[in-house]
Amino acid sequence: MITPVLQKHIQNAVKSLGISVDEVHLEHPAEESHGDYSSNIAMTIFSKSKIRNSRELAQKIVDELHKDEELKQLVSRIEIAGPGFINFWLKEEYLYDVLRTIIVDTVQIPSYVLGSNKKVLVEFAHFNTHKAVHIGHMRNITLGESISRILERLGNTVVRVSYGGDVGMHIAKCLFSIRKQGINLKDAANMSLNEKTKLLANAYKTGNDAYEDDEESKKEIIEINKKIYQGDPETMSLWKETKKWSLDQFDRIYQRVNTTFDRLYYESEVFQRGLKLSQKALGKNILQKSEGAVVFDGKPFGLDTRVFITSEGNPTYEGKELGIAELEFRDYPDIDKCIHVVAPEQASFFAVTFKVEELLDPGKYMEKQYHFPYGYVRLTSGKMSSRKGTFVLGEWLLDEVVKKITEKFTNVSSSAAEIIAVGAVKYSFLKIDSRQDISFDIDESVSVEGNSGPYLQYTYARCKSVMSKSQTANSKQHTAKTPVQTLTHEELIILRTLYKFPEVVYDAGRIFSPNLICNYLYDIAQKYNLFYQKVSILNAENEEAKMFRLSLTNATAQVLKNGLTLLGIDVLEKM
Repeated sequence: MITPVLQKHIQNAVKSLGISVDEVHLEHPAEESHGDYSSNIAMTIFSKSKIRNSRELAQKIVDELHKDEELKQLVSRIEIAGPGFINFWLKEEYLYDVLRTIIVDTVQIPSYVLGSNKKVLVEFAHFNTHKAVHIGHMRNITLGESISRILERLGNTVVRVSYGGDVGMHIAKCLFSIRKQGINLKDAANMSLNEKTKLLANAYKTGNDAYEDDEESKKEIIEINKKIYQGDPETMSLWKETKKWSLDQFDRIYQRVNTTFDRLYYESEVFQRGLKLSQKALGKNILQKSEGAVVFDGKPFGLDTRVFITSEGNPTYEGKELGIAELEFRDYPDIDKCIHVVAPEQASFFAVTFKVEELLDPGKYMEKQYHFPYGYVRLTSGKMSSRKGTFVLGEWLLDEVVKKITEKFTNVSSSAAEIIAVGAVKYSFLKIDSRQDISFDIDESVSVEGNSGPYLQYTYARCKSVMSKSQTANSKQHTAKTPVQTLTHEELIILRTLYKFPEVVYDAGRIFSPNLICNYLYDIAQKYNLFYQKVSILNAENEEAKMFRLSLTNATAQVLKNGLTLLGIDVLEKM
């Protein structure tokens, strides 16, 4: 990656003027005519100098840079713009070298965004049994998988886990409704998984309605909840079977979206331990008794006050969180960072539980936990709610996109349609900043003409098609030769975009933002398609031009494939 190299040369130039500088900011100018990199260093350190204005200081820095023989091997031109911006143009020879490394897939990406040899646990998906998996969950699992892949690409060891709810009132409401409907396990034996999944979703909704509208039903549901925690044999038999329905559905979804977990955790595993840890925190005065419950008083820490043990003596979600944290750090004792991919509404929850965990065991937890929030997926009618039944099932969404893909690509196989559909859904979630709310648009997601997964997959397939038609360059080992002729504008802009891929991946990992990779891939795909339309590749004016253009095609395909892989999206050789 060239960025840190340039930063070091600029730092040296500034120091030679007798000015100390700790950090040099570089960015890519919005206008390509302004160079490959731009720095505002002269304006940021102007106050430290005795020079009259920032532009004059910029000129002195540039004068020093022109003396740098090593820098001349990388940079062809340095100019000053405006009040003191310093713009850099990379040498085409350097860009050709990068092109060659991309073709053979040996491009170097800086490692260890979280520090050298770090082990990161990413906790995501969080499917609750006995509840429907909706499109909000699909955004969660898509983000979690992409972040995991990016961190792995940066050299971190990543552990993927999920923590879901399999006990609590939502289970009791569901079981109550199933019993009221007279459904027994023998009746359900002949049901398909889809029918079982639909039954659970409807049962939860009707059970929740009964809990809110009828006092007797509410009492009965509370009693079922107690029996689950007490391990009542009859209740547990129904709980275990219906939980299996959910787990079977989860496995099917995991397979469809290409996610494999190292460990699946559930609340039933940590209920008792969460209770004991909450009681331990009470004994250490980390928690306090309040009106029969056990709470954390967050005021001294600028946090909310939250309940850890109810007045009935049961651990809340907060209490159980102490149990899951202990279990995760026991199973993976060398964790350096634990990233929780959870909706923003749980910000207060995590701020409090992280603090309690740190107070209980600072050596184990201090600064090791991180809440990664993401925006909601909303319907036109408002926020989704499984209690009210106003949700879109995740698998329904995938199936619906498969239908759209099949209609759009009439010759595509069922397996290819699935790959394109999953890519379309994932990309629609990932191309938006993860912290922003989104409204999913199916038609937009399957477009091959806009910023979509299928558009990028199609561009990759186009590149592979061009390569397959060449008898001389259809090989990853093909070495790009430096062309003698002047490059066309379309060739040059691709060349001046390909080298940015490593730093885009690094930045995406540094701030947990897969959308940066989406933006980059869309940009390179647009530039390649413009090049494809305006410049003859296979029928180039000479063999040298042909080979160079095939090199650009090959490199573009490799970057698209590598980038899409980091997003959790597969590619197709033909579309």
